[in-house]
Amino acid sequence: MKVDFCTDTVKKYNEDTYGLTRLGAFVIDGASALTEKSYLPSGNDVAWLVQWWKGYLEEHLDDTSHSIQEILKEGISRLNKEVATFVDLSSLQPHEKLSAGIAVVRKNGQVLETFILGDVKIFIEQSNGQMAVLTDESINRLDEQVIQLMARDENREDRIVFKGFTQEELDLLNKNRSKMNQPDGYYILSHCEEAVDQGIYKTFPVECVERVLLATDGLNPLQAKYTKKDLLETIWEKGASALIQELRKLEKADKDKTRIGRLKTHDDATLIYLDFRGMTKDR
Repeated sequence: MKVDFCTDTVKKYNEDTYGLTRLGAFVIDGASALTEKSYLPSGNDVAWLVQWWKGYLEEHLDDTSHSIQEILKEGISRLNKEVATFVDLSSLQPHEKLSAGIAVVRKNGQVLETFILGDVKIFIEQSNGQMAVLTDESINRLDEQVIQLMARDENREDRIVFKGFTQEELDLLNKNRSKMNQPDGYYILSHCEEAVDQGIYKTFPVECVERVLLATDGLNPLQAKYTKKDLLETIWEKGASALIQELRKLEKADKDKTRIGRLKTHDDATLIYLDFRGMTKDR
């Protein structure tokens, strides 16, 4: 099986991560903090969060005696206990809580398990030519409200107050963040075990899977250039790192975010490419 992967940031701290195990793979996209407060001794709470999950999943994901959901719930329980040694979780407002989108795949016997929580993506190319895409668009719908607000404000650059946002935009972002793990909002990996039950879980016969791509939403701008199949072909031909380099050029060319609507000019970007073609899939 051919495996390729890449994670990249233009910032000091990468708030994405990825992991590969004997039976599985995952990407994690930490949600940007909407506060200047820091509670953990790492310098960046979101980067600490995604690295905590990386270590936990690399140790536990291959335990097929437990479902992916059970493993994540146990992880949240352990995470909360550790975070509680630094801050009282009950004292935090929604925009102060740690959260991340997560995409997981795991081979379990003759089945490929897939799980999504948040706006990360899993692309499954099947032997019948069909392409399945797993993602949750709930966050994107909320982000679109902010993107439209940014587009209407021609003089917004004069009123930036935090992380490239005006106060009006930040207020809307905080309002949307208050809908975290709520029925009228979105579900994501955070401090709530029950949110895991709202994730998207689907299985595919391993023998029917050709290729798999796990990607954080930092790769979304490439959707303006590539079809889903072309995206996989490009990774196969040029490699994951080359695709990320192309993404950065695309972002730079659209620095004012007029052609491709998004919250930030640059976002952390992470992908894992798994090519099952030509391999014996019963191992």
